[in-house]
Amino acid sequence: MLGDLKAALLHPATLVVWAVLSVWLTLSGPFATYEAASLAQRAFYWPLVAGLGVVAGVSLRLAIRRRMPYLSYWQASAISASTLSVVLAVPAARLTAAMAGQSQDPGAVPSGIEAAGAIFAVAIGMNALRYVLSPGHARSAPPAPPLPVLLDRLAVDKRAPVIRLSSSDHYVRVVTELGEEEVLIRFADAIAELEGAQGLRVHRSHWVAIPAVRGHVTEKGRVFVITTDGARVPVSRSYRAEVEAQGLLRDA
Repeated sequence: MLGDLKAALLHPATLVVWAVLSVWLTLSGPFATYEAASLAQRAFYWPLVAGLGVVAGVSLRLAIRRRMPYLSYWQASAISASTLSVVLAVPAARLTAAMAGQSQDPGAVPSGIEAAGAIFAVAIGMNALRYVLSPGHARSAPPAPPLPVLLDRLAVDKRAPVIRLSSSDHYVRVVTELGEEEVLIRFADAIAELEGAQGLRVHRSHWVAIPAVRGHVTEKGRVFVITTDGARVPVSRSYRAEVEAQGLLRDA
């Protein structure tokens, strides 16, 4: 965890976010600090506050990613920003009031609710900036590969990239990005009709698409991979070596 935190804090996108936030707060002097404090004082105070906020935000984001790896970037960002606004609102309001001084107009000093709103807005904005600066988020997606033959067995509105398959009796439940449907087919034949899709069997009755795996959990000695639809798919011992070889059991 500490190694991940250090890497995230030293990431160029994080440093740019901190720098942009520090400069903006220093020059704008929000909540009466422009009138009450000199430029030198603001240049000390706001980068320090911004730095503490960034550290708290990054730590919280990593914790959310470990606990709930199936969440999208924006879902995790919303949870992180909401939590920060609740936890930091009162301390931020009091610190800013002390910085602004008692002689200032009381209306210029933020209340706890105003501070919470400001923290939430800044946190979401910084996450958006970090998203734009992160190299892992490409501007254009590669063309989608042809859909496998198995999808011809589904209703037209369910035909999309496959997330996972699960077998029950003589039926196979096919879960795609647009929904799910049961098909009367042998499990081995269903996998064969995926025509070399990027995935693997993780259990006698389960197959998952590798790009759809968002993490894993271990409960009472049993390992489960978590897919993008939020399902926990069991990994049996006989297939675990292959799952590990694909890197699906590494820490998020």
